[in-house]
Amino acid sequence: MSRRVHRHIPLRKRQYSSQQLDRSYAPSDAYGLYNKRATERDHDFIEDCYESMDSLLVFAGLFSAVTAGLVVKSYKDLREEPQSRTEQLLEYIISKDSTPLAGGIPARVPFKPSAQAIAANALFFLSLTVSLIAALGAILVKQWTRRVYVGLNAITSSRRRARAHYLRMQGIRDWKLPEIIAMVPMLLHVSLFLFLAGLVVWLCTVHTFIFILILSTAALSLAIYLIAAMIPSFWPDAPFNWPVSASFEALCNVFNDRHLKYRRDSLPLYDKPKRHTNEKILVTHLAQHSSLHHENQDGVGFDGLDLKILFELSTHTESPTQMDAIIDQFRCGMTHESRKGRTSEALDDKTVTTIIHKAAESALSCRVNQNGLFDIRPGIFLERATMTMQFFEVALQILEFDSKARRVSLMVVSDVANLMMERAMFVGSVDEIALSASVVARAQTKLDKWSHLDRADKVLAALRDLGPRPRNLEYKAEEDLEWTQERVEQYQRSISAYILSLTHLAIHFYARSLTSGGKLTEETSMHALASEIAATLRAGCFPDEMGRSGANYLSLKSALSALWFNLQGCSPQVTRWMEEVMPSVGWIPRQAADGTHTLEGSKV
Repeated sequence: MSRRVHRHIPLRKRQYSSQQLDRSYAPSDAYGLYNKRATERDHDFIEDCYESMDSLLVFAGLFSAVTAGLVVKSYKDLREEPQSRTEQLLEYIISKDSTPLAGGIPARVPFKPSAQAIAANALFFLSLTVSLIAALGAILVKQWTRRVYVGLNAITSSRRRARAHYLRMQGIRDWKLPEIIAMVPMLLHVSLFLFLAGLVVWLCTVHTFIFILILSTAALSLAIYLIAAMIPSFWPDAPFNWPVSASFEALCNVFNDRHLKYRRDSLPLYDKPKRHTNEKILVTHLAQHSSLHHENQDGVGFDGLDLKILFELSTHTESPTQMDAIIDQFRCGMTHESRKGRTSEALDDKTVTTIIHKAAESALSCRVNQNGLFDIRPGIFLERATMTMQFFEVALQILEFDSKARRVSLMVVSDVANLMMERAMFVGSVDEIALSASVVARAQTKLDKWSHLDRADKVLAALRDLGPRPRNLEYKAEEDLEWTQERVEQYQRSISAYILSLTHLAIHFYARSLTSGGKLTEETSMHALASEIAATLRAGCFPDEMGRSGANYLSLKSALSALWFNLQGCSPQVTRWMEEVMPSVGWIPRQAADGTHTLEGSKV
């Protein structure tokens, strides 16, 4: 890591647009979007199911009538008719020249149906039975699908309705209802081929030419049927897909090693993040773009069901505004869970990478090139980009990025945040600078990169000059507002998240340097950076006339104290860093000889 001194650029020399963040911006309700999409999808599903089942019932009725008519004719071959005995006697009388009774009446020959008659009637009856079962299945499917959606429209809360809908859809998937619906028409396929087989067997003793004609037609139909079923196994874009083709495809995969490259080890939907239980997340203070009023209405916190709903919605949307709603709900849910003190559930790799990449695409869609510089489009694009940065800031504190796929997505986050930070530095927005810089620092901490440490003094200088006590009045904004108590509190909350993330990055840098066996040649520069952090914190304290000297940086004070106790037995370099920074928020860290950490209060 190389250190260099950055010349501070006066905020008056802006090269970017001067649009400001609209704190009243609120994206759409993600659950409302899910319900809207679910309504359209359910309507299509029900309409398709009803139309297919109605057509199946009509065909099953006609086919059963045809089969029953043929059965009435063929079943007679299975039993002896009464007139058969009379015909037998007449034949005997005619064949005798003498008196018929001279030789006695011929004994009754036991009736035995032919093998062809038995086979033909078995096939006919089986075909009729299967077709009636198919008709019953069609009726049951219509009843089941109707019952699935009963009562959903009566739920007024969008979140409750989304959760209820997802649970019912999960039940449909778990109990394989789509597969059952697809198998009902297959019963008619089976019934039809059984009927054709019985017809061929029955005709073999009736008429040779007709037998050959029907046999050829049935064989050709079966060959076309099987070929159409196998085509999708070799040409996936072919439209000939039904359960039989899926079975052929699965059978081909057994003998084809190429399918191995598409296999993935099954991953749990959630894994527990490796975070200390007493370490709370700290986010940059910005207007909350959406509130968690759903919990107040439903009495249920953000949980895995919400994650499944939002992920399913994200995989089927390409609209940036809809993606904003999903990202915002993810952020609010993760923040809420941490503030409730619950053990947060991390998403699996597929979910994390999908959401992060879509969020990055949403942020990048807000940019525009002006005079060769990255800027934000006019309108609500600044609010959208800021909301995405807030999502990244929370996700980096909640989730683990230990897999290769997650680290690749993290590099995308770092690049997007760097672009946002450059723009915020020139515009001179405390909230935007602190937010984007916090994301960069946390991303680089997880990526084992330290380039942000070279630029941290520039960021801190900009934050300080935008605070209550700038280093030089020349750098103050032209339209400077009065520093009220509320404004100072907002400033402290805005920079607190960045100071904490920068501290994490510095500690991680120390740990990696010591682990690799290298020498800390940058100790002087790191000490200077800690001093710059302390100076920035002191410059952002409440003025004495406000009488709130003990209420400075309350959230940062709590976070740094938890971090200090989690660093039991840390290196001397980390101890010196914390001893430099923590007095600025009212703590004096102490480390005993046995490595135990304690804290003493100090006056800021």
